[in-house]
Amino acid sequence: MKKKVSQHNNKSLKTFYLYAAIVLVCIFVSLIIKMIFIYQQSKFDPAHDFILAVIQQKKVKEIAAFHPETAAVSVLIIHDNNISYDMLAKNYGIAIDGYVITQEGDAVGTDMATFLWSSLLNTATWQSNLTALDKIRLLILMKNVSANNRTLEQITLSQQTSDTNTLIATALSDQDLASENISIQIINATGVSGLGQRLGKVLTNRGANIVDVSSAQNTQQTTTIAYYGNESYTVDLLQKFLGLSATRLSKQTIADIIITIGNDKKKTREF
Repeated sequence: MKKKVSQHNNKSLKTFYLYAAIVLVCIFVSLIIKMIFIYQQSKFDPAHDFILAVIQQKKVKEIAAFHPETAAVSVLIIHDNNISYDMLAKNYGIAIDGYVITQEGDAVGTDMATFLWSSLLNTATWQSNLTALDKIRLLILMKNVSANNRTLEQITLSQQTSDTNTLIATALSDQDLASENISIQIINATGVSGLGQRLGKVLTNRGANIVDVSSAQNTQQTTTIAYYGNESYTVDLLQKFLGLSATRLSKQTIADIIITIGNDKKKTREF
């Protein structure tokens, strides 16, 4: 009788261990899938520059430019009280990679490392298009930024002075983009006046080499990117920024890269 009970107990233990192992495997697999999903959704590439907007009460309060290649960060404190997120690229040539929206009354203007840590702790209440991985990576970058490589400037965007424009371009300039110095031509084929200049200002502020901005005689439905030579960081950045795939040119024209803005970008928020 005791032998039967012992066998029954052993069988129960084996069943328990089997179920426990299955549960642990399922948890492990789900965690791996979640990590892969977070990685795919992340926006910050630790190898390249990243521009972050800090927003409160629907108004932009700060713009932080992270420069991993030089372990530096540049922060622009916005004095205006009426600059919306959607106006940054269109009116001021500032293209944003990510944003964090704080709650009313939350402190802004603090040390960027402190702010990023707060954004991580307040993930449930502070809206953002950054993942937890993005915030952790940015925090790690900030830990490696010395005091000498942290700059803080206060600007008024509504005052479009040469000094303001210089501060913006200096803060946002992507050294990898500037170092490649690949020539870019922009053709506005939408019939909307100023659209080419707006894109040109955004890209110039990021360090791109814009050699010509013109308007096409005929409109074009879709926006295109064409390049001559080898693929480059500049081409890759433009593809990601405009959400397009570039095509290779068989011969060089007045520029190495030609961007033709089509009607599909008439109402864009990108520039």
